Amino acid sequence: EAVWRQTGLVRVFLRRGHEVDEEPLALHPGATVEDVADEIHHDLAETFTAARVWGPSSRFEGQRVGRTHVVQDGDVVEILR
Repeated sequence: EAVWRQTGLVRVFLRRGHEVDEEPLALHPGATVEDVADEIHHDLAETFTAARVWGPSSRFEGQRVGRTHVVQDGDVVEILR
């Protein structure tokens, strides 16, 4: 925890179906869903349609969001094609 606080990075977990990755992506604060998709694969960032988010940045669990949605530390993100 101390390392994460000192780096200031945001931890975002990826979800596929009902499975959530144990290891998070580390992103800079202010990262968007598009940045998450780009970390997975550059082509995915260009072609995905939306995402679903669980966690601090969502108003409700599984909220459907667009490319510019800003993720927060601890979010779980599922990229939709």
